[in-house]
Amino acid sequence: MSRRHALGFGTAVALGFGHPLSAWAWEPAPERRLRLHHCVTGESFDGVYWAEGRPVPDALARIDWLMRDHHIDECRRIDLSLLHRLSEMQERLETDRPFEILSGFRSLRTNQGMIERGIRAALHSFHIEGMAADIRVPGRRANLLYKLGLSQGGGGTGYYPRQGFVHLDSGPARRWVSA
Repeated sequence: MSRRHALGFGTAVALGFGHPLSAWAWEPAPERRLRLHHCVTGESFDGVYWAEGRPVPDALARIDWLMRDHHIDECRRIDLSLLHRLSEMQERLETDRPFEILSGFRSLRTNQGMIERGIRAALHSFHIEGMAADIRVPGRRANLLYKLGLSQGGGGTGYYPRQGFVHLDSGPARRWVSA
């Protein structure tokens, strides 16, 4: 999906079309904001993506583009439940530092290529659905992010201590620590 298509797609989601909220969704606060920085592309987002109890289409389109598969510049609607989860974590961290996005949406082709190169990636990864992000926060230990993720009580939370990041998704509740 091109950037232009992503911007139009945001409007469709605001009108009730697009990726449905996962079963893990909760009612978010009247206003939600995020601070994101993509480590590879250098792109950033700092703003409100949810206002007056509904999504902000332009902000969602910018987040979708930032969290795209940068290998092929393809994006997908990022699941609102994941964004709400990230926002809640950011509030609880009480930091102005952005989440560094290591991986957001991954195309099936990119995901398969990772597996073929011996990089750990799930065959049916939630990244492919726009429902996962691998994150870190400068100045914060990854194990703190992991504990915060677990305290949310839903979605997948994985800890990769050697690589120094945490995987969060809006799929079923589960947890793991990479060896």
